[in-house]
Amino acid sequence: MATEPLSAGTDGGALDALAQMLDTVPDWALIALVAVVAAAAGTMIGVAISRRDGPVSGDADEETESRQIEQEAKPALPPPENPAIKAYQEFLDSKGIAARELDARMRDFATQFKEMRQNLRDLSPGEPSLDVQVENIRDLLDAGDLEAAAGLLTEMGLNENRDGLAKRQLSTKHLMAAAVARMVAGDLNMARMEFTEAATLYAQAIESLPSSEESIHAEYLNKHGTACYQAGDHTAAIASFERSLDILQAKLGKNHPDVAAGLNNLALLHYSRGNYDAAEPLYKRALSIDEQTLGIDHSGVATDLNNLALLYKRQGNLEAAEPLLKRALGIKHKNFDPGHPSLVTGLKNYASLLHALGRDEEAEVFEAQAEILPPARTAAAE
Repeated sequence: MATEPLSAGTDGGALDALAQMLDTVPDWALIALVAVVAAAAGTMIGVAISRRDGPVSGDADEETESRQIEQEAKPALPPPENPAIKAYQEFLDSKGIAARELDARMRDFATQFKEMRQNLRDLSPGEPSLDVQVENIRDLLDAGDLEAAAGLLTEMGLNENRDGLAKRQLSTKHLMAAAVARMVAGDLNMARMEFTEAATLYAQAIESLPSSEESIHAEYLNKHGTACYQAGDHTAAIASFERSLDILQAKLGKNHPDVAAGLNNLALLHYSRGNYDAAEPLYKRALSIDEQTLGIDHSGVATDLNNLALLYKRQGNLEAAEPLLKRALGIKHKNFDPGHPSLVTGLKNYASLLHALGRDEEAEVFEAQAEILPPARTAAAE
């Protein structure tokens, strides 16, 4: 009787069929098959292990590396046996600081502790006898007596501040005395027409001045600029006038009469050097400031008008100069008696311009007025 074949779903039959098949396969093919199966099994095992240990994406690797860097960036805690660190931890414990905050505070203090010790090494009191006290403070800090160290440092700060202020006041007094002495010496040399020596003394006076004396600083710079101008050092004169002007504008504002005076000084220097383009805007600005702050009929405004007019005359612009000199002369007539030097100068300046314009008859009238003596001198002559 014929035997029925086994079903493929039966385990025993499947194994028998596999065995019959393997009997017919050459040995070399079996070896290759075993190698392929082993490689596949190894790959599957590796994937399973990777999935079990964690994500394998690139982002995950970067996140892991970032966490490692953050951990490395934290300042290391000093050795626990350090007395100062132990004392600070006990202090935090007494305040009931939470564990998470405690760790952060301890690390911060570890960094600060190193800085404090370095600062104490650099601390050099003004009074040498206090060096011993600094050593005591260092010892207290190292020993963990933070309260005592803070108390001694506070006391030292108060004492050093008091002594420093007293010495600063004494130093300021000495420096002011030196500055004034040099300034007056400079004035005397200016009177003796020793302009170079005066400029040197004014420069020394400026060096002696305490930095807080800004107004006096601007005044001395003006004196120095004038002396340098008279000595022929125009470059140094311009530098001093410009520095003085900067100080005045910062302290008084841009529309103050003293600023106008500084502008006139600087403009005059440019004018004397033939730099008319630099002088004109300075003269105009000075005139505008004085008109606003002093009034349109003030003698200072007349001076500004005269300066600007002479600049135009030097440039050959006589038509622009004439109304300015005429207005300046009118202001001087209101402010000064006949024969006053400023009025006489205004009359002569205007007469000179009229001659230049070919108006000689008009010029002679103003020249005659310039010859009138002041009332006091007229009475004395009689």
